[in-house]
Amino acid sequence: MRKFYVYFILVMAIVMIGLGLYFVFNPGTSLAAFTFVIGIVLLLNGLNEIISYFKGRKVLKISNWILLDGAISLIAGLIILINNNIGEKFIVLIFVIWVLASAILNIMMAFSVKGSKGWIFVLIIGIIGAIIAIISLFSSAIVAVTVGLILGGFFIFQGIACLLLFNGIRKQMR
Repeated sequence: MRKFYVYFILVMAIVMIGLGLYFVFNPGTSLAAFTFVIGIVLLLNGLNEIISYFKGRKVLKISNWILLDGAISLIAGLIILINNNIGEKFIVLIFVIWVLASAILNIMMAFSVKGSKGWIFVLIIGIIGAIIAIISLFSSAIVAVTVGLILGGFFIFQGIACLLLFNGIRKQMR
């Protein structure tokens, strides 16, 4: 059984590195896959909350807000799964808002430490982030590429970590 586990780690490492490379070279596909996963998670979460509400409302004092949250999650998950394009646009919008907020905070932070070493660098990073966010509002392709690179990099690094784990366990087995 232990040998199976060790080789399972190796297979997972290969799969993750392969997925990571695929996502890096096919960023549009990775955004669609990421959106699909979010749709599934929302759908399952909504079903879980609705079932939990009906099963537990007699025993526990469960708020009606849980039922509403479950219904909203279920509907959002269904919408994303039925029309993946809506989900992708929503993810792009969330990403752009995050980048813009981060950029604004960097600009504010730069001015709050004005005169200290590196404050201009922080200001430049903030300005570049704001420009990227504004451009991204009009071009979701930039965000798709970014999400693809982030997901791809994550899978590649996770795969490398699994390879290192595989190598370490294999050496201990000898």
